[in-house]
Amino acid sequence: MRLPRMGGMGVCLSLMLVGTSVHAFDDADAVRVVGFARTQMRKTAAALPSTTRSPKASRADGTWSTVANTDAVGWTQGFFPGLMWNLFQVGLEPSWQRRADQWTRPLEVQKTNRQTHDLGFKMFLSFGNAYRLTRDPYYRGVLLTSAASLATRYNSRVGVIDCCDWNSAWDVPIVTDTMMNLELLLWASQNGGRAEWRSMAINHALRTLQDAVRPDGSSFHYVDYNGTTGAIRSRGTFQGFSTNSTWARGHAWLMYGYTMVYRYTGDTRMLAAARKVTDWYLAHVPSDMVPKWDFDAPGDQRDSSAAAVVASALLELSALETDAARKTRYRDAALRTLDTLMTSTYFAEGTNSPGLLLHGVGNLPAKQEVDVSLIYGDYYFLEAVLRFNPNPPYPWYSKRDFFESQHLLGTTNTGVRTVEFDITPLASSQDATVGYSDSSTAVTGYSVLSMTVRMNADGYFDVRNGGGYAALTRVRYVQGQTYHVRLVADLPARRYSVWVRPPGGSEVQIANRYAFRTGAPFIDDLGRVSVRTVLMDGDFRVLGHRVTAGGSTIASDAPERSAMVLSQSDAPSEALLATLARMEQGALPPTEDSTRPAPEWSGSDDGTSMSLPEDASAGVNVTAPDVAETAGCGSTGAECVPAALLALWGWTRRRSTRR
Repeated sequence: MRLPRMGGMGVCLSLMLVGTSVHAFDDADAVRVVGFARTQMRKTAAALPSTTRSPKASRADGTWSTVANTDAVGWTQGFFPGLMWNLFQVGLEPSWQRRADQWTRPLEVQKTNRQTHDLGFKMFLSFGNAYRLTRDPYYRGVLLTSAASLATRYNSRVGVIDCCDWNSAWDVPIVTDTMMNLELLLWASQNGGRAEWRSMAINHALRTLQDAVRPDGSSFHYVDYNGTTGAIRSRGTFQGFSTNSTWARGHAWLMYGYTMVYRYTGDTRMLAAARKVTDWYLAHVPSDMVPKWDFDAPGDQRDSSAAAVVASALLELSALETDAARKTRYRDAALRTLDTLMTSTYFAEGTNSPGLLLHGVGNLPAKQEVDVSLIYGDYYFLEAVLRFNPNPPYPWYSKRDFFESQHLLGTTNTGVRTVEFDITPLASSQDATVGYSDSSTAVTGYSVLSMTVRMNADGYFDVRNGGGYAALTRVRYVQGQTYHVRLVADLPARRYSVWVRPPGGSEVQIANRYAFRTGAPFIDDLGRVSVRTVLMDGDFRVLGHRVTAGGSTIASDAPERSAMVLSQSDAPSEALLATLARMEQGALPPTEDSTRPAPEWSGSDDGTSMSLPEDASAGVNVTAPDVAETAGCGSTGAECVPAALLALWGWTRRRSTRR
């Protein structure tokens, strides 16, 4: 890759742009990143031969190089499970939790590893994210043992964590990378570990600031000390261009690290350090916000992994910053960095890369992993996106597999709850359900779903009522149109009511205090939702799903509620809807959630479209027989649709996309 070289004018332009507040990165971009990350990480998990190895860098053939999870010196094994834990955060899908856990548990062997300073990278990104999202005490126990192992590397005479045993030329060295690993000690000291671990982390951070950060805010990569006297033996830039150069990713570790230590400690010395190294970076980074691999190196080789680390660091620093002007400047710089990483130059969409970002640099002096995708660059890129919005409005796409179709809602949704979401059929033919169960109930079939709203094969919405499906009024659905659904569940009474608002219309009540499914397990919380299709993955999407306390199941509540819903300000933006449409129509490379055909007309081979049934008269109660709900039959509508007809629908839809 050859990018324009930046001279003095470029630096001036960079400084001018850092002070602006113009940026384009938004929720639509976040959704695009998340969708692509889901695709890439799902493919990666499927391609890896086992959970004993984790990806590191992309190869020219579109595969990953990997590192054994038992490798004591390797430092990158925590990033892949960390990525998947962050994807679990987005949709709270048990399927992503399972994948993340499958690559997290093999790293437990590292908890007693005392040969490396990189236990933070390995353990906190995997087990730390796992504990953050699940609160499972198993993960916490592993983290505390890991912190104890890392603490053994602390040299009290020098006041640092000794980074490395593998270089015989060093005595007691530190590298800027260790700033990232301090989080394991800081977290552990607050969560049942030893109080002195916090002091170790602070001492290390201060010694690094004193000896690795130059007066102007630039940095060395390493400092080596005499273990007896504490005097500096040497310092330089081990993975950089020259002894006195500033290696971009090493400097990014400092920006991120001091910000993180400030978050844990509130120590203003750490905020001052974060400002110092950040201000130097912003004064020297090119105007597109992606640094050269080393700021002082000749040539134009950029490092997207450094930019990703910086974007995440800047977003956190802007949130913690106490000065309003700095807060704005740091956030704008972060978003402009994300803007560039989203361009076709760096974003890996449409390439054979298995990662998210192109043009990362691992170790250029050693000629290792140069101009490739790097799993750690991808991790911090996704982390930055989730720091921009921890809950981006990523849609839930329907799945045929019950386990894959689930999303977790927690254990606190008890009593009377109101559920609202927008649902869009993306194919003309639907056999689709949105169903709810208790948090403790694994969804393995329809029989465990106490409440179910359905788009049936006859072309209208209906709702499960005890032993069958029914609808007070037939509300038709049309491919590509979005309908607002409101469900009020009275869990103690085991009754629920449902309203549907068609596009541009008013709410129509289709269920009034219907009974929970006959024979379904006891439910005392609204803990899981299944977004399930019979026909094809991605037949419909659910957007903006939310659960709130209270609500009324009586019909008289509808007009007041409808007015409130219509006045909501949290409707999806036009940019977001346009991004979703492009993903679903194939204008963007397909995600793993949009493998169904593009949302267009589909019909018979002679060009005649399938007709939908006419609306029934208002107030008519239409009940479907209680038949076995298996793929292609029984989850359909008033009548069971033969499997052959379902297959024909799928065939015509696939055929229509090839025209």
